[in-house]
Amino acid sequence: MIMKRINIQLAIPVEVFDSIPATRKKAFRDAVRAMKKLAVKINEGLDNEEMTVTATIHDCHHGEIGNTISCNDTLVEI
Repeated sequence: MIMKRINIQLAIPVEVFDSIPATRKKAFRDAVRAMKKLAVKINEGLDNEEMTVTATIHDCHHGEIGNTISCNDTLVEI
């Protein structure tokens, strides 16, 4: 079966993200959740199954000097 694979990675500065109206962020979240309901795992049940039904958001601290916070520490499933 042919499928459309959608991968989105956006690195938005926190001050820019915080300035986005809550209703706009919620609408984006709701749209992602609706798309996830349509998604399927590729090769589900097989040895080469791919987790293709996931969407996450996290705070990334890579640019901070002396950072000890892992991206996984702030990871949240959408």
